[in-house]
Amino acid sequence: MTHRALAAALVLAAATPAFAGDPQATRQDRTRAEIPPRALFICAADPDTRAAFQRQHGVEPVFMTAEQVLEARRDDITWRAPRCMTEREYARLAQSDTAFAAQRAPR
Repeated sequence: MTHRALAAALVLAAATPAFAGDPQATRQDRTRAEIPPRALFICAADPDTRAAFQRQHGVEPVFMTAEQVLEARRDDITWRAPRCMTEREYARLAQSDTAFAAQRAPR
């Protein structure tokens, strides 16, 4: 019985720092750590979406064009916070990726 109580105390002691601090900041830190260094989201440009993005990621959304994304890939540019694309720009990016793949495919 004593061993179980000791084990439970050790687990609780180890977990206590994770529960300390601001839960909002902890969630944002975890979210930022899980996002790849060149993350893109499809975002609407309306005020509600912008506010939700800022609340989730801690920064205002930065919108990118398909050309900017291709340049970032080519120049190996990364960013810390995720960026946004409109649906139209994403369609342009997907179309350019398809065209590139078709050019590179063996015949």
